[in-house]
Amino acid sequence: MEYDTGTFSARGIMNVSTRSSFSWCEPQRRKSRASCCVAIEKPPERPDPASYSQEEKLALGQIPTWNSPDITTNEWSPFRLRQEAEVKVRNLSATASAANALIHFYVSQFGIGMNRVALSSAMVSLSPLQERTILFPFSQAVLGGSPTIGVYTKIEHSSDIKLINNTGGQVHHGVMTSESGRNFTFQFPVVNAQGAANQVTLSVMPNDLSGSVSPSTRNCSPWEQFMATLTFHVPNTIHGTPGASVEKEVTVLGRFGNGSLIGGVTYVVRIDD
Repeated sequence: MEYDTGTFSARGIMNVSTRSSFSWCEPQRRKSRASCCVAIEKPPERPDPASYSQEEKLALGQIPTWNSPDITTNEWSPFRLRQEAEVKVRNLSATASAANALIHFYVSQFGIGMNRVALSSAMVSLSPLQERTILFPFSQAVLGGSPTIGVYTKIEHSSDIKLINNTGGQVHHGVMTSESGRNFTFQFPVVNAQGAANQVTLSVMPNDLSGSVSPSTRNCSPWEQFMATLTFHVPNTIHGTPGASVEKEVTVLGRFGNGSLIGGVTYVVRIDD
């Protein structure tokens, strides 16, 4: 039997086309594959655990202080360490809780760029807009040393929406005019805590006490430490009383040559005469 292959082929194509266009039978639908992605119209709310951050203040164009309002370490007259530091942390989110946030606590010698030693950590949970005060006891070694030290905090949370407000420090020294007069000269150490040579720049933040620091710039070898000198004076136009002292600050900021922040120190003067 002979077949007209040309006719057969044409008919086959025609038949397939006709069948797909005019068939009374519904074509079999393919089963859709299960998707592993979940579409969320609104992203989940995230907490914002925070504390006073010098880095954030600088980013906002504000004048920072290393007398952190969220860290209390000392008593006055005489200026001395407490048995434990008080650290305030808060959750700035109005909608999301910060469960199991870690608060790390470090200490160092007084100065800029000094080596930090981890002392302890605490875990806290913060409801929306909640603030808590955490106590970090000082070790006997710290209490037996100088009352002028540096302390630092760092907050860790896996869902934190804003990281720039997670670190802060308290590196300050306090004096009273009734005990120390009105003209001050202090020396403090500065360290290039890097394994490479770098330029270190020191600057005094705007203040009411005519503060100045020297040197203002120094080219440092790796890990080099040098002493800086800060001078300031309380003008005769500012007076206080023992029961109503006037508090003023002088803050020195340290940066590397590329502008990155090293740290800072703040001298606090209580004018009580």
